Amino acid sequence: MRIGTALAAALLVTGVAAGTAAAATVTIQTGMLTYTCAFPGFAPQATSLTAQLDVTDPHPGQPFTVLPSATHVLPSTLRALLRGAGYDAIRGSFGGSFTVSNATPPTGTISGDFPEQPIGTTGPITLPAAGPIQTFTAGFDSTLAFAMGTGFSEGLQLHRASTGTWVVWSVNCTLKVTNPAQNPAFQPVIVIT
Repeated sequence: MRIGTALAAALLVTGVAAGTAAAATVTIQTGMLTYTCAFPGFAPQATSLTAQLDVTDPHPGQPFTVLPSATHVLPSTLRALLRGAGYDAIRGSFGGSFTVSNATPPTGTISGDFPEQPIGTTGPITLPAAGPIQTFTAGFDSTLAFAMGTGFSEGLQLHRASTGTWVVWSVNCTLKVTNPAQNPAFQPVIVIT
């Protein structure tokens, strides 16, 4: 009886595992990148951005998926300017792109909404966005290389404390020119198997 129960349990576990198996996923990331953003009414501001891609295991000539995400950090100096201008909360959307070599299509998007959050009295403001999942087809070279785009935009809504209204801002950001140049590549490079 114990052998029969153990065998049935082993078959059940094997069947469940086989039925729910998924492709392996590799997470790759950029380093911290500096972008210069044009906020209405303020001098251009240096902000930072990190991005991540969750990439399913690619095979030559086969489709694979990418789930992108990014975190845009507004520095404490900008937070102080926003507070000084009477804003106490922020929400909005993010829209950026990335490139991929040895795959089609050769570009993808990072876009999504970030939730309302208070503009505190200390520290930076962190704006996370994720998605959408995208499908690419791997080429026949040995690796895939991804890089963050040179610009992105945000549709921000800022809450004015004195009136209780939301003010809409369109913000464009470009990769800051530095010497040496910043490296927008995601690491590590992914091997096509």
